[in-house]
Amino acid sequence: MEASAPVSLDQDQPLENLVNSLRRKLQNLSPPPSECCIYRVPERLRLENANAYIPRVLSIGPLHHGEQRFQAMEAHKMLYLNSFLDRTKVSLEDYAKFIKEREQKVRQNYAETFESVESNQFVEMILVDAAFVIELLWRNHSKDEVQENDRIFNRPWKVVDIRYDMMLLENQLPFFIFEDIFTLAKLRISLDNISDRLSMSSEKISLIILTYKFYQFKAYLGGIKEILKRVQSSKIKHFIDFFRKCHVPRELPPRGEIQTLTIPSVTELYEAGVNFEVGSTKSLFDIQFRKGTLVIPRLRIRKSTESFFLNLLAFEQCHLLDCYINDYVFIIDRLVDTTSAVQLLVQSGVIESKLPDNKEVVTSINNLVRGSILRRKHFYFNDLCDSLNAYYGNPWNTWTATLKHKHFSSPLTIFAVVVAAAIFILTLIQTVCSCGVQFKK
Repeated sequence: MEASAPVSLDQDQPLENLVNSLRRKLQNLSPPPSECCIYRVPERLRLENANAYIPRVLSIGPLHHGEQRFQAMEAHKMLYLNSFLDRTKVSLEDYAKFIKEREQKVRQNYAETFESVESNQFVEMILVDAAFVIELLWRNHSKDEVQENDRIFNRPWKVVDIRYDMMLLENQLPFFIFEDIFTLAKLRISLDNISDRLSMSSEKISLIILTYKFYQFKAYLGGIKEILKRVQSSKIKHFIDFFRKCHVPRELPPRGEIQTLTIPSVTELYEAGVNFEVGSTKSLFDIQFRKGTLVIPRLRIRKSTESFFLNLLAFEQCHLLDCYINDYVFIIDRLVDTTSAVQLLVQSGVIESKLPDNKEVVTSINNLVRGSILRRKHFYFNDLCDSLNAYYGNPWNTWTATLKHKHFSSPLTIFAVVVAAAIFILTLIQTVCSCGVQFKK
């Protein structure tokens, strides 16, 4: 085997050239903008389940703009833009100027610079996409205004795909651009006194209500009044951020160090006598364990559930230190490890599944933790884990639960045990009496 040729080193090349080159690069550096909140999903997560992050029929914003497979929707966008202009009575020139003035701020919301996209092209894309989204939300709210030739709302499967695509992290526009357009166009809906005691403009409330109605069931949203209270004092970054704000408690619980990654599953807890109950709270993540009962808010599992949570997780990992949803997913994954666990939660009403069978439910839930990160010293559900482990580790709980499940699981078995006990007692009494008679003799 021949030896590789030695690397030629040019000793005459001045080091000063290298230093000057690096200095120029450092001088041209600019820190990431503080407004940045829209990212490409990290490759670490994408490798685990790429389909959960990829749009099906629609591109919103610059990250997937221009891809050939989304061209069919571009004609629909232009039709919606035309309807939007007619509805708002603001000229196309005014909207274009309006977006142009905010172009730099919009660009700063993305983790990428898109330097190759020239200004007018970028402004056109944002205007068309923003008008499409607002018109879509408006028509969803005012179904009576939908025309017969509307090829989105008169094709139910199309709405499903579009809603799915608009719940992806890579398919977002900054929320402020919708708010500003609502203010310019003076768009508002009938609020029916819902704005009482809320420090928001009627335009902003109208936008949030339209967003809520479009995503209500797919994003597991609770009541609108509670949501308005949650978001009135905070800045919504985009739809993904809106979903997260709707679910995360307004006051986060204290974080602590989780002692072990092992916690008992639903099946093991059942065998230790734990009961399962549907939580009455509107917060999806408000899991509580009290007096032998594990209270879990209802979780509706459908095909889109996996993508919904994975995009929330991706946003958390790209943008936040408070990984509350990440910790929730960890707990659910540990609790639901088998089809038996699913069945127990289905019977108690905690899980409501639209998937073909319980095995797919387990797979869907377990897929959520692939690529997630657990910060053991900053875990939000550490008290819950400690309580579950302590209860499951008490042998008395398991013994009494075994007795209950085997001998008192149905009225028939209870009756049989009672009869057997009665016969035993009567036999014992008869024996004692016979012994007494014999003794007197």
